[in-house]
Amino acid sequence: MANSYGSIPQDPKKPRKDATAASSNKKLYIVLAVILIVGVAFFSGSHVPPHPPAEHWPPVILKIDSAFHMLPSFYPSSTTEITAELASANLVEMGLLTTLVEMGFAKTDDSCDPLLGEAWTFQGERSSKYASVFYFTPSVGDTPGVLSGVGADYFGHVDEKLIETGMFFSEEKPGTDGSYRSIAVALRNGEEENLCDTEAPVKPGNPAYLMVSPGKANILIPPTEDVEELKQAGFQAGSCLQLMGFHWEKFLEPQELPYKAGDLMPVVPMYSSTDGTLNGIFFTATDQKQTWPEECTPVNPQDPCAATRVNMWDYSAGLKEANKGRFFMCANFCGECSWTGTADGWFTTMHFMFKNTVPMPDNPDAEMCGAKTPQPQPPVCR
Repeated sequence: MANSYGSIPQDPKKPRKDATAASSNKKLYIVLAVILIVGVAFFSGSHVPPHPPAEHWPPVILKIDSAFHMLPSFYPSSTTEITAELASANLVEMGLLTTLVEMGFAKTDDSCDPLLGEAWTFQGERSSKYASVFYFTPSVGDTPGVLSGVGADYFGHVDEKLIETGMFFSEEKPGTDGSYRSIAVALRNGEEENLCDTEAPVKPGNPAYLMVSPGKANILIPPTEDVEELKQAGFQAGSCLQLMGFHWEKFLEPQELPYKAGDLMPVVPMYSSTDGTLNGIFFTATDQKQTWPEECTPVNPQDPCAATRVNMWDYSAGLKEANKGRFFMCANFCGECSWTGTADGWFTTMHFMFKNTVPMPDNPDAEMCGAKTPQPQPPVCR
């Protein structure tokens, strides 16, 4: 999804007009057009329902990279054979656990967290190559567990201030190839139901619910874009990016420019520009987490050279701290924006989408940020 990032307007009503930005945006539109075509072609041929039953929350769970490859893009074919049909099947929350097992996911050795459930990762390992985490309630008899949270393992750098607050990340733990800290978002309310119950299976349906770092930060993300509620909770309105929606960011302290990377809450919600419901979230890191092969072209996410060799962070080089080039962090924001404080000049994101937001026939959840046709455009600010 990182390929949807571009130049941010300096005036919320007017895109920037300088020649450098215009040239960059022209290239960006071409890349976006290719991505949209790839996305529509992929989803049109898959089993993804454009508007799943409302009784499931989230109705779908999409782990998408920037070129709309699905989970298979992250796994070597020598480890597990994954077809497009199998990949698309995991998008429907019903049966997600069974499909993930077929794809090579396994429960970790971690104890069940009553506020999150049981952690599942690829091959049950904590590795920098497979950084995404799914949480499920326990299976009971023949009844599989249900999705109860998503998370990310941060190997290497984590901003010192975010560690010191103790709000978001776990303690440092050993993984297969280094140490890591975890962060998670609960999709079910562990205060109202037992997410570790091994005797009575949890019912699949539940109200829309998102809690950042339950038991630590306990920051509730509204399931719909209630502007006043979000502002009162300390969120600030950001830009709308096609395929993603309107971003809302939260800082730990009042901010003046330049923004400090360590003050940004590492979870960002994205809302629909049409009905205000939640499109998805992304985790953000303050350094370059993507293990992009040096010999592959980092600006071309469809390069087959990298298809099975990148990790679960978004399928791109990352977002620059500086406002230059095609992909930079300020594209998520509106008005004046600049950053300091990343470890290496980069941010990295990991998107989890709760809808199929790709423009395609009869898809009410398509996210075009107000555009009448699925034509690439720069970030939109209200």
